[in-house]
Amino acid sequence: MKNNMILKKISIANNLKHFEIKEIFELGGFEFSSSQVKAFMAGSQNKNHEKLSDEQFEAFLNGFILYSRGTPEDPALLPRTIENFIIGLIEAGNSAAIDEIQCLIEDAKDNMGTTEKTD
Repeated sequence: MKNNMILKKISIANNLKHFEIKEIFELGGFEFSSSQVKAFMAGSQNKNHEKLSDEQFEAFLNGFILYSRGTPEDPALLPRTIENFIIGLIEAGNSAAIDEIQCLIEDAKDNMGTTEKTD
């Protein structure tokens, strides 16, 4: 499977928009215009198709790790994938899932308070 096809499958599976793919490339050390990102996503039969090199694809994967997990230097930062997932739940009107996330956050805060008291 070619790099372009893998990029497209990752993007679809994670519901990534073109501006998010562009941001992921930037996190990996490459800056592309929106039209270049669209060219990577275009099918091989499309006249605008541009082949994604191994180096560019590696940069995307490295950027995707940072995008998904956050940076090691700032572990308190909420990873974008979690933020996007929560926004998607809100847009879908899934209040039950939002309530469950809120309960998990409250439980985590409570556990952090008891851990700090024992230290």
